[in-house]
Amino acid sequence: MGWKNKIIATLVAASLMAFSSLSHANGELENVTMRVYMNPVGAPLSFIEEDVTRPQGIDVDIVYELQRRLLFTLYENRIFPLARDEALYRLEKENADLVIGGISYTKERAEKFDFTPIYFRSCLSVVYSKRHHPEIKSLDDLRGLKVGIKRHSTTEAYVKQVGAQSVPFDNNFNALFAVSDGRLDALIYDRPAMADFVRVMKTLDLAVTNDIFGEDVCQFAFAMPKNSRRAFLINETLEQMLKDGTVDAILKRWHAEKIEDLRKAQQ
Repeated sequence: MGWKNKIIATLVAASLMAFSSLSHANGELENVTMRVYMNPVGAPLSFIEEDVTRPQGIDVDIVYELQRRLLFTLYENRIFPLARDEALYRLEKENADLVIGGISYTKERAEKFDFTPIYFRSCLSVVYSKRHHPEIKSLDDLRGLKVGIKRHSTTEAYVKQVGAQSVPFDNNFNALFAVSDGRLDALIYDRPAMADFVRVMKTLDLAVTNDIFGEDVCQFAFAMPKNSRRAFLINETLEQMLKDGTVDAILKRWHAEKIEDLRKAQQ
């Protein structure tokens, strides 16, 4: 074979391998039914408005795109809303195939579950009232104040660090209204949900700080049973979606601010 033919053969082989890699996962789960549970953490990640059978958000859109590419069937043709702890318990007992909805990858969770690639990195944020506490600009300004934290969350460490008083809450929305009317001085929670709430509910006169902290608990991914037989195909497909711009387009559709965007805005 001449050198020209060798080059052509090499290029053809490379293109076939690339095509094979890209198309390998397409339709591979066509005869599989997936039980998907969603923690309704709030917009833009995962939330419910009028119809409990039609959840919305970034995580939901990603699941539907995975379904379009892999052709799996959703159990009862829907994604089921379920509190995070109960959803992860079902996953641990292998009574679920995928848990979505603001699930952050951590080393501790990775000991119990398989995870997809991280599709969205963000951070924690302080929410405050521009009317009651216009002086708050960062986490350090919370000293001596009453600060709401999600019950059983890791945010309490930040409250202690700055010398503030922790006030546990179970419902994000109730806590946000408490900040608005002055019953709480501020609260700490995942930035995506807080930034979206502040953007939409302008009449409450709330704001979020732009300091960056708590990145380690805001690395969002989907959880699967440990040693899941479907993890490879799901992960490979999500990697394709990250590379081809599909995930970025979904994030943009929901006005989601990536940690890289926040850093650039601070420069």
